[in-house]
Amino acid sequence: MSRNELIIKSIGVSLTVLFCLTFFEYLVLLLLSEFYPFHLALLSSLLILFVSAVGLIRLQEWARRLTIVFSAFMASLQIGMLYIYPRMVEPLYIFVNLGTMLFLIQPQVRAHFHSELDFDRKSILIIDDDEGFLKTINRILLTRGYSVLTATTGERGIQIAKLQKPDIIILDVILPGIKGREVCAVLKENEFTRNIPVIFVTAKDSPDDVAAEMAVGGDAHLAKPIDAKTLLTAVKNCLES
Repeated sequence: MSRNELIIKSIGVSLTVLFCLTFFEYLVLLLLSEFYPFHLALLSSLLILFVSAVGLIRLQEWARRLTIVFSAFMASLQIGMLYIYPRMVEPLYIFVNLGTMLFLIQPQVRAHFHSELDFDRKSILIIDDDEGFLKTINRILLTRGYSVLTATTGERGIQIAKLQKPDIIILDVILPGIKGREVCAVLKENEFTRNIPVIFVTAKDSPDDVAAEMAVGGDAHLAKPIDAKTLLTAVKNCLES
């Protein structure tokens, strides 16, 4: 599980608890005061937000959209109530709803969600010891809907590839410990990983380097620095082939 997915699930759990407690808090206030039409809207919205928060824990796209819509609605409703019935509104709730909405509309967050129709979300394993490169490529791929795995050593990359069986591997040539070409050779010798396309990425771009990468089973070669268009084209071509 990626760091962003862990954050999203943690937020989902927190919101589930918060909306449940807030619902009963407003329900008690309703029973102890005169009924107003906004009470029903408030309680109904809290119930919907509770259901959508549960969906956030499962990374469901419908839950993300529902949470955004009703968080905006709740924030607007509570802002109006703050001026009319200030004792019934905790300003912190307004900030929670606005913060939740702003967090969930981010492209890098949206990329982690999937709908019931998303049966074939492609996964990509990046093996590279350059943290800056990992973050850049990770962001590009996530915003295009790919699921991303990362490893900073060849040994760890081989373990993840065998366990997770990603659809594509993006592999650096120069790695600490076992080098990229050796990693590729090991993967191509294993019956469970030999058919996974490998895209080599390296600062070396000579014909001899490219030939050596293809000789151990590489499917494509990209020279660093890599722009988003070139990377996505290479990934698309490997998936289609």
